[in-house]
Amino acid sequence: MMPKYKQIEERFIREINSGKLAVGAQLPAETAITEETGFSRMTVNKALKQLEQQGYITRVSGRGSFVKAKAMTRNVTDTVGFSEYMRSRGMTPGSQLLTYALVDLAADPARRDELELAELDKVHRIERLRTGDGAPIAITEDYLAANLITTFNPELLSRSLYAYLDRLKIPIIQNFVEIKACKATARQQSLLKLEDDFVLETVANVDTITIAGQRQRLGRFASYYNPKRFTYRFVANN
Repeated sequence: MMPKYKQIEERFIREINSGKLAVGAQLPAETAITEETGFSRMTVNKALKQLEQQGYITRVSGRGSFVKAKAMTRNVTDTVGFSEYMRSRGMTPGSQLLTYALVDLAADPARRDELELAELDKVHRIERLRTGDGAPIAITEDYLAANLITTFNPELLSRSLYAYLDRLKIPIIQNFVEIKACKATARQQSLLKLEDDFVLETVANVDTITIAGQRQRLGRFASYYNPKRFTYRFVANN
């Protein structure tokens, strides 16, 4: 059976996702929720803390709890893709292919070193705009090894890259995740509808696959997020 605090949490998530509780709406007071559910004040408080940590509400001392604009917070260790995560939050994912090119890294050694793809000569470069409920959330810039993916159809990337790789039966091993802040370019500001001089949070990783017992470099993946709509968090194990 679902824990009591989780029942309260799920109820308000449903009401927020359905629009019953709009952005800025105030949730009932803790005492009111306690009286309505029959659960303890401690249980109600725990549920509200969970909602706040997940980015659904903001709690103002002396005033109460209010619905925030939809923003996603996920753990660094999460392994699901962008689309799957959007759906898990009750949102409709979207993906628009911005640019595609077959890039010759061998002709640009400096760029190859910058991308840390020293052993790759040619890569498929795919740039996409990722959305949730139609709102721009991230720009992804991916480089896939052309020697491993010889026939490439960029139209398939209007949805999920990982789903595409799964259809090709390419097993993925994630090597590292790097999170840092950078300044948005003018183009990124326009695509993500950011304010001037807005700072983006970026996530980059290099993946490998295993073929015939040998690990080979698959490519490099970078995502440029609007930090007002999407953030990462670290969970320390005590």
